[in-house]
Amino acid sequence: MMVDLFTKNFWLAIGTWVVLYGLDYGLTLVGAKLYRSRGSKHYSFSEGYELNPVFKEDIARLRVFSFRFFLLLIFSSGLLAILYSANFPPAFVLAWGALVGVQLSILHRHIRNLALFYPAHDSGGISGRIEIKHWLSLRLAGVESLYFCGLFLFLYLLTGSLFMLGAAAGCFSLGLRAVLDSRKNRRLATKSEAKS
Repeated sequence: MMVDLFTKNFWLAIGTWVVLYGLDYGLTLVGAKLYRSRGSKHYSFSEGYELNPVFKEDIARLRVFSFRFFLLLIFSSGLLAILYSANFPPAFVLAWGALVGVQLSILHRHIRNLALFYPAHDSGGISGRIEIKHWLSLRLAGVESLYFCGLFLFLYLLTGSLFMLGAAAGCFSLGLRAVLDSRKNRRLATKSEAKS
């Protein structure tokens, strides 16, 4: 099985994780630049392009180097190293699956955004202007993550792979957090609008 290749080769697993995590940050920067230069003609995100509050400032300033990014990369890679060295492969596979599964769902969102913003500059297939409230962006991201959770859970039921179960758990956690943050953000926005 393909997962065995990664569980028996720690550096391959870590390398895959580092590449996917790096792609996430890199494509976020590309998407933010494309949104500013092309997509903002038709789209407006009320609280900026980035949904993750940890990276909001770095992405808003289009920082290529993010200290927070490297800190989280080292932390998550260290966690994987600890699980791997504990010589308990199921824990490592579940954790690695959760991290990789989340990144795959996020990379899907980045690719969709790039495909959407690129033709927006010359209004290719797009007309009018849409303002998307932050709570709705969070909800859409949450629904997408929950969709991937269902997909990975289905693949787990077909294959029995702990990697797929970890991917499903990671996407469920991310999706649930985004949906809950969306509800909280909507309540705060509603209260703020009512006061003004």
